[in-house]
Amino acid sequence: MHKTPKIEYPCEWDYRIIGTSEEAIRKAVITILGEKEHSLSFSNVSKAGKYISLALKTNVATEEERNAIYVSLRKCPQVKSVI
Repeated sequence: MHKTPKIEYPCEWDYRIIGTSEEAIRKAVITILGEKEHSLSFSNVSKAGKYISLALKTNVATEEERNAIYVSLRKCPQVKSVI
């Protein structure tokens, strides 16, 4: 039986964003979040150096906002994956 965790809003939410260009990912985050307060930091680079990941932290007020940010990040061509 799979249970969905209970998330209490508002809360801080972490996204891991994976892509090929740190600069492109940073621009995408700014475009999506605008003036919304957030932190974005380098997280990791793949063994072959082809992919990088950045850690994004921001406060979300609702599940809808959390999911909207996720979907917007996934739609960016420079973003390969969002966890």
